[in-house]
Amino acid sequence: MSTTFGIENNDGEIIEIARRRGAGLGLVKINWLINWHEFVNDEVEVIPLDNTAQGVNTMKDLRNLRRKWEDSKEYLNRKWP
Repeated sequence: MSTTFGIENNDGEIIEIARRRGAGLGLVKINWLINWHEFVNDEVEVIPLDNTAQGVNTMKDLRNLRRKWEDSKEYLNRKWP
């Protein structure tokens, strides 16, 4: 299941900031849609635009999911004995 998340700017306009999609094995992948996402405060609320939030409420939640994805890629790609 995929969801696009946005944040509201000072003018009340919603800016799409990230896309979450299933990556298999119970993992989700977060793709940033803007290159200035790292400057957005962790406590900023995100708005699910085309699906349910499924526990993602803030920028911190999106960053945590992205971190889990990056960590899992390292684990899945390592050379096994």
